[in-house]
Amino acid sequence: MAVAQATLDALSLPPREAIAFFAQKTNATTQHWTDVWRTGHSRSFMVAGAASEDLVADFRAEITKALEQGTTLAEFRQGFDQIVARHGWAYNGGRGWRTRLIYETNLSTAYAAGRYAQMTEPDTLAAFPFWQYVHNDGPNPRLQHRAWNGLVLRADDPFWATHYPPNGWRCGCRVRALTARQLGRQGKTGPDTAPAIETRPWTNPRTGATSDVPIGIDPGFDYNPGQAWQGGGLPAIPTDARFTPPEGFPPRPLPIPAARPAAASAPRPPAAASDDVLPIGRTGAADAPDTPLPPEPPAEEAARLRAQLRRLGGAAAAEAGGASPLAELRRLAGLASAERTRLLARLSELRGARAARDAQRDSLATLRRKVAEAGG
Repeated sequence: MAVAQATLDALSLPPREAIAFFAQKTNATTQHWTDVWRTGHSRSFMVAGAASEDLVADFRAEITKALEQGTTLAEFRQGFDQIVARHGWAYNGGRGWRTRLIYETNLSTAYAAGRYAQMTEPDTLAAFPFWQYVHNDGPNPRLQHRAWNGLVLRADDPFWATHYPPNGWRCGCRVRALTARQLGRQGKTGPDTAPAIETRPWTNPRTGATSDVPIGIDPGFDYNPGQAWQGGGLPAIPTDARFTPPEGFPPRPLPIPAARPAAASAPRPPAAASDDVLPIGRTGAADAPDTPLPPEPPAEEAARLRAQLRRLGGAAAAEAGGASPLAELRRLAGLASAERTRLLARLSELRGARAARDAQRDSLATLRRKVAEAGG
């Protein structure tokens, strides 16, 4: 029973490295989303348009709660509403769109930086000297991100300085570490050749300055959050790292991760042409409906995921109920933790989609009432 309880306790621990990354930031008041730029986000916390220190501090407390306690997007929106009411903050964009961007961007960059810190530990680099780009299989895939799926490079390749995900707003891509054996199981004898980095000109809507942005990456995301946090240099792979699989290996193939075909859905919204807070296609009034979201998944799927999440703790406890050695216990905890994180994220998406649909209906009703009043 003590071993099982230790496993469950381990699963409930917050992501320490991600929390440490977020905790070392200093608050920054801003007027525009470009006021803090690229690597500056690894040292500063901001919410575009939040121009008072108390307002920024309240938003920071909500993101800290999400990292430490695992609060969902729906719960974050409740805190957002309270903060807006308390400070009388007039923000750009719809509630659903704005809250999702604040919540997801801060959490994804914190988790990316935490993951980078874990993968660049000397012992980890010695065992896992290769990194592989894994594309998210969301409903609106970026074709360039999909093209990078399965790409394997050394951990110290300069490509990761600009292309370590997230590589844009709502990007769900990630990087996984590989051993030489895992490389061999994919039929590779060494890393791939890093693709040439092509750029496009982009003009800052606030200052008018033009800069070169890598193709496939949203402006401002062409940096590595963890690398900027850790000092900015390339990771140093230990000299005793194994870069080639053993002779005669592999005994069985391990397929390159493939992004599943995306379900049919509405196209990605076009980029905003105005001086909006964030470049995600919001050019209407603040009370206009949110950008349409994909249809809410069936209620049956939500119920199934909740049941699977409840079973997760019991299954881990049952498997670890015997006299498992410490290494096995850690393995079980890691597997269950990854599955638990995936399920919690999926549940958050389901809840967020429902809340967004409700907000959209309310916004449409408000617009119809205003039109009727104006006509009368």
